[in-house]
Amino acid sequence: MSIEVNVKHAGKTYPVTVDLSENGLTFKHQIYSLTNVPPERQKVLLKGGQLKDDSDLKSFNLKPNQTIMVLGSADAPVDAPKQDVKFVEDLDPKDLNFNPNNEPSGLVNLGNTCYLNSSLQSLFAVEELRNRLEKYTKNGTGVEQNLVFHLKELFDKMSQRNKKITPLNFLTTMRLSFPQFSERDDSGFYKQQDAEEAYSQILSAILGQFSGLDQYFKIEFKTATRCLETSEDPVYGYEDAMKLACHITINTNFLKDGLMSNLKETIEKHNESLGRNSTYEITRKITRLPKYLNIHFVRFFWKRDTGKKSKILRKVQFPFQLDLIDLVDEGIKEDKAKIRDAIYKVEKQNEEESRAFKKTKKSADLTTREQYAQQKEELEKLRQKWTDNFKTALPDSYDPSSGENPSSLYELISVIAHQGSSADSGHYQCFAKDQQDPTGENWYKFNDDKVTVVSRDKIEALAGGGEGDSALILMYKAVGI
Repeated sequence: MSIEVNVKHAGKTYPVTVDLSENGLTFKHQIYSLTNVPPERQKVLLKGGQLKDDSDLKSFNLKPNQTIMVLGSADAPVDAPKQDVKFVEDLDPKDLNFNPNNEPSGLVNLGNTCYLNSSLQSLFAVEELRNRLEKYTKNGTGVEQNLVFHLKELFDKMSQRNKKITPLNFLTTMRLSFPQFSERDDSGFYKQQDAEEAYSQILSAILGQFSGLDQYFKIEFKTATRCLETSEDPVYGYEDAMKLACHITINTNFLKDGLMSNLKETIEKHNESLGRNSTYEITRKITRLPKYLNIHFVRFFWKRDTGKKSKILRKVQFPFQLDLIDLVDEGIKEDKAKIRDAIYKVEKQNEEESRAFKKTKKSADLTTREQYAQQKEELEKLRQKWTDNFKTALPDSYDPSSGENPSSLYELISVIAHQGSSADSGHYQCFAKDQQDPTGENWYKFNDDKVTVVSRDKIEALAGGGEGDSALILMYKAVGI
């Protein structure tokens, strides 16, 4: 049951709809979105006592149109942009590479929640995930069902491209589902969290609710475990994972270096023939590549003297196009390489068409609005043509619903980056490729609720090398599917 009440703070009154089935924390987040007073600084005066985070709203017997007093100091407002407002009709056609009125939605920061916002923006790039959520109906009352249901609600709003969205319900449900994200500091403020942990927990919860969706992310390996102190034959086995890890050492300069070194490790375990512990080497080769490849730069390590997850500041370059042919098992390498080479030929053809498109002159007889509409229509035709071209490179037996990458080739579609020196501080942002732009030039920068367009040069700068924006999670998508 929901009712309309009025929230009064600093002489201003705000109407708000309260869902009585939610807890006090959700109501506080609603108040925060209206008054800019963070939940931890709010004192909400109600008959029956002060509002607590875990309060049952039904216990306060709220009445329709009741006025509720809120005490607490608001955060400083963000300064308005100093440049003049520009309208689409006034822009030069060369600046119209995207629709300013149809940008993706930004997500409001609810107090150290940039780690969550960046994770959600990256996951939103997965078409299959959006489609499954769109059809989702909750069939239980468990915490994971609630989490996925509120994610569905959130993604529905993001699909409508509302200017900014406050992810209240999802944040509250996530903190109930995963209590580690409810940690507070000594002053009572919610702590900054590790975006990789949030990203992995959310993805795991989603995959647990949708049968078969994990096939779009699952990587499979063939392992060989060999004793380095005997001539015994290796023992073979199989593993799977939802991401690849790139551990960063003093010798790691490129992403591929870190990925390859991480597929080999040395362990110590008991050897029967020697009657003692012995050194073993485990090597892994990939036997299955998914459509979406998650890669985690392991940039944080626990530093005992500070009691924090400190950041490795080393610069590690990563490509826009990634070929994993050197990491796959010999049993599938030939087939993967054959399809990859066919895709390369299609890409060359597409690049020639892209260059021709960029040289096309706009008709001077059209208005700026008409030129923009024409450009948008031509871009969509070009994107569809390229999609059809890629299909010619795929084998007839390929099944898109398998969630597998038929080749070894990937394109970068999103990056979660961290700014700062520690996982417990700093700021997270997401950078996502504009997948409606076939030229691949435009990327969106998601700084919470502020969404801007950046070029590929900005993405290259996320390689790190200091306390500025450094890539933490990369998401690649199979080329051509």
